[in-house]
Amino acid sequence: MYNWLVFLHILFAFLFMLAHGVHAAAMLKFRGEPDPEKALTFFNIVPDVKYVRYLTLAMGLFGLAAAYLAGWFNKVWVWASLVVFLAISWAMYQYGAMYYKRIWDAILNLIEAKRTNTSLPAAQKEFDDARNAPNAMIVSIVGILGLAVILWLMRFKPL
Repeated sequence: MYNWLVFLHILFAFLFMLAHGVHAAAMLKFRGEPDPEKALTFFNIVPDVKYVRYLTLAMGLFGLAAAYLAGWFNKVWVWASLVVFLAISWAMYQYGAMYYKRIWDAILNLIEAKRTNTSLPAAQKEFDDARNAPNAMIVSIVGILGLAVILWLMRFKPL
């Protein structure tokens, strides 16, 4: 049973990273797209966040079940992995989800400003500031480093 739980934990971790990677790619793509209409189309390729949450839940449940069966709940590395994952999740929400809202609002404001020919310079600046924000790089670095720490903890079980 343990091997199946580990298999499912890793499978859902891969699926999570695949779906989440599309979010990261779109964030990085916004930086180089000056056309708000074209930038708006990037939202079409991003999976609904609820599916990423389901994958996260499945990954976590199978991982915790495997840790329980193996008798590792008294090991620090299990709880350290969970703390690192929660810290990554908080950072992703703060710098990722909030960025998506910011860029969405800026795109719609610029499209409306172009349509009505009002407040165009302010809307253009808002859009440029949003797409050039460092959020994409922050979540990429946090995600990669955080994943490396979790992988290290799970593989080497140092604590």
